[in-house]
Amino acid sequence: MIQARIFAVDDLPENLQVLRLALRGMPWELETAVSGEDALQKLAVYGPDIILMDIQMPGIDGFETVARLREMPHLKETPVLFLSALQDSAVIVRCFDAGAVDYVTKPFRRPELRARIRTQLEIRRLQASVRQERDRFASILGNILPDSQIASLKAGVRPAPHVVDDATVIMTDFRNFTGITRRIGAEAATTHLNHLFYAFDEIVEAYGLERIKTIGDGYLAVGGVNRAADDVPARTVAAGLAMQAYVKAYNGWIGETLWDLRVGIHAGPLVGGIVGFQKIAFDVWGDAVNMASRLQSVAGHEGVCLSHELWKRIEARIPDHRRFEADLHNLGSQTVIECRSMDMAGLPPCDPDAIRKRFNDGDGLVDRLFRD
Repeated sequence: MIQARIFAVDDLPENLQVLRLALRGMPWELETAVSGEDALQKLAVYGPDIILMDIQMPGIDGFETVARLREMPHLKETPVLFLSALQDSAVIVRCFDAGAVDYVTKPFRRPELRARIRTQLEIRRLQASVRQERDRFASILGNILPDSQIASLKAGVRPAPHVVDDATVIMTDFRNFTGITRRIGAEAATTHLNHLFYAFDEIVEAYGLERIKTIGDGYLAVGGVNRAADDVPARTVAAGLAMQAYVKAYNGWIGETLWDLRVGIHAGPLVGGIVGFQKIAFDVWGDAVNMASRLQSVAGHEGVCLSHELWKRIEARIPDHRRFEADLHNLGSQTVIECRSMDMAGLPPCDPDAIRKRFNDGDGLVDRLFRD
């Protein structure tokens, strides 16, 4: 089984044959070139794990060949090991200045050459593992904090909370979640909730919003805070209606009207940032968040409840609505607008079946959920 690809460059065929014999029996694939020009042509479409480079060659020498190889994006980090009969210390220094990872003097000893190649292949494997872990960590961190907050932390600066003058806040929860949990059990309820929140995440992303957090069965997202998007108020309302559409489809799939979603949406100023120092997370707070929470508490099970201020900004796109007065906790009597549809011109549609399929393709949890 081939475990690594080695590319050797030498203008003398007999040297390449000696090298081939020295590496025989090792789980390595060996490709060769007889000049710098030949190497550049072949390596333009070939990506080895290590390059063995002769120095003295007609045409362009090993140093110039390596310099040109470094201009190829797929070879920027490929280790180069120089093989040469030259033993002058200045030449060896120049090899390392050119970006070599090692230098072997000809004629080489087979055990030494194999050991040096193995060492560089192991270093390359470890570097790839570190990069993979770094990228995975960056991906996880990117799902926890906004890019601006991450950049500040990397610079060693504690991010300061900032005021957003005009943001939208959408807050949802499920009616009688405690009762549902008692009836079907905590594990089953959490399985359902995981699927639903996966769908909400996809919807929020599709409409250019950002999830802030979940609190039990509550879901909080914002628009216009850490990312720029046009028509944020309409996008937020469309996201709320898409969530309702998904929950309706979900109840149909499981054959029971189990989940009753309430959605409240408001627009206004808020403060966003990191507070505390343990298990840091980006959060938002202020009157806009409180208002969305209160609206969610009086919402029905099909539409979304909007503050009158938000509705005034997009009323032309919401012809189908119901207006009522509600006593909102600590906010007094407020005019609330309930809408069940809106003009979706210019906004992405929501396809519940497509979202369900993506979730299912992820880990098979949906199949088990509906089968059980």
